Amino acid sequence: MATSGIETVWSRLWARRFSSDDVRLRFELGGEEFDNVGQSVPRFLQALHRSSTIADKLFSKNCVGLIAWNGREPNFIGITEVKNGFDALESTGFNAAQISEWNAPLYPDSDGDDSDIWKIRSYEISNNKAARDTILWHAIAHEMPIHPSAPVVTFLIDPVNSIMLHAYDDRGMDVMADDAAKLRDAYSAFDGWLLDYDRERMRILF
Repeated sequence: MATSGIETVWSRLWARRFSSDDVRLRFELGGEEFDNVGQSVPRFLQALHRSSTIADKLFSKNCVGLIAWNGREPNFIGITEVKNGFDALESTGFNAAQISEWNAPLYPDSDGDDSDIWKIRSYEISNNKAARDTILWHAIAHEMPIHPSAPVVTFLIDPVNSIMLHAYDDRGMDVMADDAAKLRDAYSAFDGWLLDYDRERMRILF
């Protein structure tokens, strides 16, 4: 797929996330059992396991990783020589070929605020589970006492089938598509991990 196509798929699916035309599964990651104070490690491990298992099913053939960074300086314990969020990610073992780069607002309520313009890079990570799981690690560790944690926002995309995964932190993860039928198998396979208070909306989709 052309690099412009990846940006278009991301933009279209991400915009639908904030609209009434919202085709999205919402998953509980950290779960009901572990808290983020005294049980941060088992909570993190559960969240990483769930997100990785779902990603394995959805992105077994086509996967592009998207990394968004807005200028926040990395603050790694024991790592000082990193210039930006992309370098921070790579310093933890993320290794993939970059496809493209562009600038875009990440959230629709930014009102044109330049501070919400993010630099976004796409990477080819098809058949690269290590890279995929590294992206998920950083997404889940974002607000946890887990290190390393790069200051980035991440997405996984199947640009051929227009499916996108966004793990926003240890609490949860969204999976988006342009057609509910594309998510039906995941809806059935991971029913036990769906976010309880949003089940009725998801049930109506199917």
